[in-house]
Amino acid sequence: MVFFSVILVTLAHVITGSGTACTIEVPAPSLPASLRSVGGFDQSYDANNPGELAQVGSSAAAVASPDLDGANPLDPVRVNAVGAGQPDAVVVPLAAHEPAGGNRIVGLVSFYVGCGARAYLGSVVDISALGSVAPASFPAVTEAAAAAELGTANPDLAYTTSPLMPEWRDTQTGATVAAGE
Repeated sequence: MVFFSVILVTLAHVITGSGTACTIEVPAPSLPASLRSVGGFDQSYDANNPGELAQVGSSAAAVASPDLDGANPLDPVRVNAVGAGQPDAVVVPLAAHEPAGGNRIVGLVSFYVGCGARAYLGSVVDISALGSVAPASFPAVTEAAAAAELGTANPDLAYTTSPLMPEWRDTQTGATVAAGE
């Protein structure tokens, strides 16, 4: 009996990576009917695999909003949670190439990151209707611009209510700068 107890404790330690249990609650995916009917979007993905998240985000966006079909996924952006117990997030910006050159953001796909670095689809937002008002990047305010405004070398991109509306934070002073335009 003692032998099996030691094995179970050791196995739990190996699986979680520590002796403590993970306590980050990730919201259950609340998928629109279109994503539920296709299937596969309610599973978890490797949060450390940006290529997979970009592909899944692009696929989910194309199903959720026909206007986003063909949008190019850009590099996923990590967004930290401000509140204790909130999951961190990864946002995949979707871009359309402008005829005059450059990109504009036409959509955003969020993933919440839970225990074991597993990412779960959060939401898909189609911002293509914004036209020329749409930002050229996500976040719209660069880290360098936020660092200059906050007077810190390493601002933290974080959210309080939605990873799609993050802010840059100075972790020392708590000062913030909106990351959107």
